[in-house]
Amino acid sequence: MFYRIFLLFCFLSIFVSDLYSQFSMTDTTFTAPFVDTLNSSAVDYKSRPGYLQLETGERENLAKSRYAYIVYTGNMPADTSRRNALRLLDGIYSSPSFVELPPLNLGGLEGCYIIIDLQAFRTIKKVQMYTLGNNLNLRPRAYSIFAGEDTVTMEKVFQETDNTIAQPIAEFTPVVAKFVKIVFDVIAQNNSTVVSEIEVFGEGFLPTGVFLSSVRDFGKPVNFSTLEYTGIKPTGTDIFFSFRTGSVAAVDSTWSPWSDSIANSGSLFFVDEARRYLQYRVRLTTTTLLSPEIDELKINYDTVKVVSVSDARIDPQEAQVLKEQEFSLIIETQFSADDYGIDTIYVKVPSPVNLRNVLVNNVPAGYLARVSANDFTIVFNSTIKSNSTIRIVFTSTPFLAVNPYKIQVSSKLVSNNPQKIDSKMSNLIEAWSVLTVGVPEKLIINAKADPNPFTPNGDGRNDQTRIEFFLGNVGEPGNLIGKEFRKISIKIFDLNGRMVKDLLESETKAYAFISDNGVLWDGNDDNGRKVRPGVYLYQIHLDSDNGGETVTKTVVVAY
Repeated sequence: MFYRIFLLFCFLSIFVSDLYSQFSMTDTTFTAPFVDTLNSSAVDYKSRPGYLQLETGERENLAKSRYAYIVYTGNMPADTSRRNALRLLDGIYSSPSFVELPPLNLGGLEGCYIIIDLQAFRTIKKVQMYTLGNNLNLRPRAYSIFAGEDTVTMEKVFQETDNTIAQPIAEFTPVVAKFVKIVFDVIAQNNSTVVSEIEVFGEGFLPTGVFLSSVRDFGKPVNFSTLEYTGIKPTGTDIFFSFRTGSVAAVDSTWSPWSDSIANSGSLFFVDEARRYLQYRVRLTTTTLLSPEIDELKINYDTVKVVSVSDARIDPQEAQVLKEQEFSLIIETQFSADDYGIDTIYVKVPSPVNLRNVLVNNVPAGYLARVSANDFTIVFNSTIKSNSTIRIVFTSTPFLAVNPYKIQVSSKLVSNNPQKIDSKMSNLIEAWSVLTVGVPEKLIINAKADPNPFTPNGDGRNDQTRIEFFLGNVGEPGNLIGKEFRKISIKIFDLNGRMVKDLLESETKAYAFISDNGVLWDGNDDNGRKVRPGVYLYQIHLDSDNGGETVTKTVVVAY
């Protein structure tokens, strides 16, 4: 058995190091026609041709689409829409998007103020106001500007005692602030003060920006591989990439959703393939005064596919929640003459599986397998290159509302570039996903310690025990099941009730703490000393809406 496992890992190590993708698409410019200008924001690809970086605060209105409210010290306008401060941050400078402060003869009073919440800490240095219709009679006569990290300890950064223009600009020494307050120190006797927009500007780079490429045409359906890029990423900055693919040029409902984000050059990305069209998205972030930047982006791909047509489903697709049962993952394949063929199947699993059998056209197949808590890999003894039905039989315990078994296949000829298998979608659920029904009686299911007893004597055999269990978060509505985070703790006690080890304090959603994902205890107490031999209690506690749930069981330490 050890020899077979050794051969499998040797085989898999060859699989990730032999050949590279045939072709690549390279972007070294990020301007038109390679950018979706409508859906890119807070990024700069113009000031330094060939470079993509964050936009600077000097050119970006930090207040737009943020939050604002107004406080009146005197009468308010009768028309409630004229006191909606959010209209000052909507980018509309004309009627009816404005705020009115009544004049003194209509009950208005000096000292009215507007507070703007930038919703992030920013370095600001300029505020500009726009008077409705550029009408001088409606201008702010005198005003003060305060800024601060909260609304209590704000400091005055600017004061204008006699404003004579319709679009006054206040520039001041840069200050870090989350809130900006504009106080109207003087109100006209007979004319309202009417402001249609307020803009706030700063310095340094914006904290986050998004670049969306235009749709790229690869000429034919291809098998996408890895992303590579060059640029700089100073400390405190990040770059994230995601992708989506389609078979038609215009993005529509048939396109794949955005892939999970990747950050490292050379990473594989998981998208629907083979597909002809691709779009990528870059998210740049910074928590410093520096910006990340990109000067070249390369997407590698193969024009020869592992398999031309594929379709995967799971049977049964509906199962009792938190109940172990047998499933068949079925993959239908159709090959063209130049396809590489399938040598390996990789499946990412939502909960650990016990592999039972693999059949090709209902005939048991020769294969080697590696199974872990989060995935399993099947390596066939011979390449599959003819139209086939592959059936993978396993047992598992579904615990989420939707339990996807995502499949990729690869060939030993291009083992560094697996291809995603297709799965028909219905109501936004792919057919390789198990849907759970019912409600478990408890949230903590099938708790056990394995091995039990265990012998933490350092001889390399049974030195640790693994505490395993399923955790099901039951919530309403049903689409939230498995998505709520709850506090969980695991503690070890002796039989006198004294806690000897605080093993886990964390927050978690529904999860399978099984196999490699179990919680290990090495027999040490909180001071790092081995506990004495004997019987101990391990207690799993989960906070929940009904006050919590606790499971207590025994584990034996022996030497």
